[in-house]
Amino acid sequence: MAARRAELRAKIGAIFPAPQAIVWEIGCGHGHFLERYAAEFPQRLCLGVDLASERITRALRKSERGKLLNCHFIRADALEFLHALPKGVTLQEIWVLFPDPWPKKRHHKNRILQSDFFAALASWAPTGARLYFRTDSIDYFKAVEALLPSLITWQVAEAGEPWPLEHETVFQARAESYQSLILVRTPHRAKSAEITAPEVPPLEDSRSPA
Repeated sequence: MAARRAELRAKIGAIFPAPQAIVWEIGCGHGHFLERYAAEFPQRLCLGVDLASERITRALRKSERGKLLNCHFIRADALEFLHALPKGVTLQEIWVLFPDPWPKKRHHKNRILQSDFFAALASWAPTGARLYFRTDSIDYFKAVEALLPSLITWQVAEAGEPWPLEHETVFQARAESYQSLILVRTPHRAKSAEITAPEVPPLEDSRSPA
C-alpha cells in the first residue's frame, strides 16, 4: 500500500504542482461526462478516477483529442486517491454518477457512499463544496438519504438548486428513471479519517466501481 500511495502521490503531484481547487469525478468510466464538463468550464481543473485501466486509457484519449488541458484521468481507488492528495488541493465539486449499486444485501458494504467515506471527503472539501450524486437504484438512493441526518459535515442543498451540467451518460441513457441529490459541505470541522477500501468482488453490472 505504501508503494502504491507513493506512486499515486507522484502522479497527482505532477498534475497539481500548486494548491488547487478541483472537480473530482469518482468512477469516471470512459470519461464521457468529465470531458464535456471540462469543455464547458475551461477555468476549472477536472480529474476523474476509475479502477479499470481500459476505461482510463479511453478517457485519456478523449481529453487528448479535445486538447483539454484542464481534464485529467488517473487509475486509482477513490480512498487511496484521497489519502494521496497533496496539501492545498481541495475538492470544490465531487461527482458520483450512476455508481455500481451493489444490489445484493451482502455487498452493500461495498457501496462507496457511506458514513466513513462522507467523513473522509469532508477533510478535503471546503465549506460550500458540492457533491452531486445520481443513481437509477432506488435502494441505493434511499440508503444515502437515510445517512443524511447523521452527517454533520454535509447537508442537502436548498430546494431548486440547479444541476450544473446535464450531459447524458451511457448509464443515464439506459435508465428508465433516476434520482439526483446535491449535498453541500457545512462549516462543521472535519475529523481526519483514514479508512481502507474493502476487498470487492467482481463487478456485477460492468459500471464504474464506486
